[in-house]
Amino acid sequence: MTGPWADRTPDLLVRGPRLHGWRLPLRAWQRAAFDGWDAGRPNDALIVATPGAGKTRFATRVAHALLRDGAAGRVVVVVPREHLKAQVARAMVGAGIVLDHRFANAQERLARDVHGAVVTYQQVCAAPRLYRQLCREDAPAGGGVAVLLDEIHHAGDDATWGKALRDAFEPASHRVALSGTPFRSDGTAIPFVRYDRGLSVADFAYDYATALRDGVCRALVFALHGGEAEWVARDGTAMAATFDTALREKRHHSERLRTMLTQDAWIGEVLAAAHLRLLSVRAEGHRDAAGLVAAMNQDHARAIASLMEQRLGVRPAIVVSDLADASDRIAAFARSTDPWIVAVHMVSEGVDIPRLRVGVFASNVVTELYFRQFCGRFVRTIDGANDPEAYVFVPDDPRLRMLAHGITLDVRHGLRGRDAREEEIAALDAAQRADRASDAGLYEAIAARTTGERVVDFGPLFNPAAFAAGTAFADGERDADEAAPPPSITAAERKESLRRSLHGLVTRVSSRFNVEHRKVHATLNQRVGGNVATATERELDLRRRVAESWLVRDKYDGLR
Repeated sequence: MTGPWADRTPDLLVRGPRLHGWRLPLRAWQRAAFDGWDAGRPNDALIVATPGAGKTRFATRVAHALLRDGAAGRVVVVVPREHLKAQVARAMVGAGIVLDHRFANAQERLARDVHGAVVTYQQVCAAPRLYRQLCREDAPAGGGVAVLLDEIHHAGDDATWGKALRDAFEPASHRVALSGTPFRSDGTAIPFVRYDRGLSVADFAYDYATALRDGVCRALVFALHGGEAEWVARDGTAMAATFDTALREKRHHSERLRTMLTQDAWIGEVLAAAHLRLLSVRAEGHRDAAGLVAAMNQDHARAIASLMEQRLGVRPAIVVSDLADASDRIAAFARSTDPWIVAVHMVSEGVDIPRLRVGVFASNVVTELYFRQFCGRFVRTIDGANDPEAYVFVPDDPRLRMLAHGITLDVRHGLRGRDAREEEIAALDAAQRADRASDAGLYEAIAARTTGERVVDFGPLFNPAAFAAGTAFADGERDADEAAPPPSITAAERKESLRRSLHGLVTRVSSRFNVEHRKVHATLNQRVGGNVATATERELDLRRRVAESWLVRDKYDGLR
């Protein structure tokens, strides 16, 4: 066998780690979605489930089924951001699925002891031919290649992404796309997705209203903070307005919001109110409850963190970009009892930190999709905890006010019977695009102050008894996301540790016996087979033992 995932030693070729039967509990919606998909196993399927409902567990169930019965020999999971790769890999380890989340395109093929890889949309779009080749080749044991496209709406972020995805994964045996919210086609349609009048058509949908009713998600309470801002517009006009002031120019809406978000007097008061709410939540029993601030950019995130330290005496964690250790920073915060984290996009979607109970939306991105994804960080419940509500502090900007009301309307419509909101969503998205198009140039913020707070919540429509009754689980099963805590490190992380150790040993061998690094590696390749990039854990360990034996015996048996 040849191809990007094949090895040069057929006698050692295996299918990957052997899978046991499915053992993890599923929520009722996850089971229904899987049964519906499994009945026909279509080449393409779109599953839409509200943030916090557990899409990763559903995706794991699909991957397990395909690998277990041989319908797929490899699985490729595509995620929107680098820091989500390790999280997905850890989640799937609980089902026995081993994915390499540190795979790089330059490697060209995977080791034989993994079931597949987790990559980003950027990786796929950088080398679509590589992924197309892997889909065309026979995977181990003769199965095809299954592709799971997480948060598929991100494929519309760049016009070239859609074409690259089609080129890369058209030959795949199965493609299952997932999203946290319905999305539209604004121009080029995303491949492998069906549309009806521009709106994506899901094969299975599980909305926030139903999740709230089932007790799968927390209720959201929005604290909308008013304000009065002064700034100099891009055309030199001196401006002063509250959030209730009607503004003629659309760009002035963005200028007003930015002024509020960047002035210490306004954002400081909002942060103080949010911190008091977090202290109250902790005092009520959720002792490790945490808060998240979404900032505009890296400088803004650092300024907010500094302001929180000065005014509140709290030093928040900061995650500002897709750094190599971003996933580790987020995971460390999730495990800690630290009160606050400030981020730019990094925790906007996909990241699982159930202890988040308070949010501050300090971003100037005011699209429906981004706002809903941010709110989704706070809705995931904790099994056995009394945490029925989460609190999101939002500028009382008319656009954000509409988005907050839209979420509450979704709940009311869901509890009283579905009511289509496609036209409203389309109108809002169009307005946001027009606003972004005019949001260019320079302006000068002068001052801002808060002018009060109003609250938007679900009132009597929300039924807290659903949480106590545990209606989300059938047959007495526990929370699917709490049933099997993921291991502390993944197979890819263990391999990385072995490679670092091996590198140190090779350096010592090179120095002691005056042999070039490449010759030491060549000798190890000859003794063990393969190469370091695609070696299995066993092969890496064997390489270490050979190198250690040379040092212990003080004799290098390699080629001179």
